[in-house]
Amino acid sequence: MHEVSRSDYWEQRWAQGESGWDLGGPCPVFAALLDSPLAPPTGRVAFPGCGAGHDVALFREHGYDATGYDFAVDAEHVESLDVFELGSRFPQAFDVIVEYTCYCAIDPARRAEYAAALHAALKPGGQLIGLMYPIRPPDDDGPPFAVQEAEIRDVFGRGLELLHFGTPDNSVERRLGKERLAIFRR
Repeated sequence: MHEVSRSDYWEQRWAQGESGWDLGGPCPVFAALLDSPLAPPTGRVAFPGCGAGHDVALFREHGYDATGYDFAVDAEHVESLDVFELGSRFPQAFDVIVEYTCYCAIDPARRAEYAAALHAALKPGGQLIGLMYPIRPPDDDGPPFAVQEAEIRDVFGRGLELLHFGTPDNSVERRLGKERLAIFRR
């Protein structure tokens, strides 16, 4: 098992301040999304691997019943859970699932398993929103592990209807051009 599959790996990184994935506040792409015609309908929202829960708080401020799930951080509105258990613990329970920097932290050999867990937790008609990072050529270095545009559709969006796919122009500077926003509907 790759070390990124163990909770103690992430707990140690968080404790040592090695949390480069944490923006220190909500993601500007999600803030813009919630004020756009692409905003998902309000409802129950899951944030797998959400860290400190900044985006959970943003969605809650916009009227969503949002909860984060992570095994490395103790924050308000964040519950302890292995994200691979999301679908079995909460079958078809969420109107929206928001993925950001969890997919790239997962052992690439387990990405299809992770996507299946998210699909199982999504209600029929629900939306799976992914801000996928880092878009770069394949490599073995990680986390974050490289993400390819084709796999976003083939693995993450398998069996779902694609509603939107694009490169945000309002990513944080260090991620500008390296993220893709994908919105799918079950």
